[in-house]
Amino acid sequence: MLNSYSLYLHIPFCGHRCSYCDFNTYTTLFDLVQPYAEALCTEMRQVADAAAEPLPVHTIFFGGGTPSLMPVDAMKLILETAASVF
Repeated sequence: MLNSYSLYLHIPFCGHRCSYCDFNTYTTLFDLVQPYAEALCTEMRQVADAAAEPLPVHTIFFGGGTPSLMPVDAMKLILETAASVF
């Protein structure tokens, strides 16, 4: 039985494509950063609504990509949404 959730949030944006990387990443689509952040928030709301029981989030892991390329306002939106729906 679960007592908390762990979230993996994939941030697919990179400054350049590394030759060894096989992750889903984009180096030229930075105009999609804000819409992507909003889509992550929508998905978190949907997951929380569909959950059998409300549980706290124990861990949020940002992967990608290069999550540190996300603007502060986009990260703030994502974290505030996670805090409010879980």
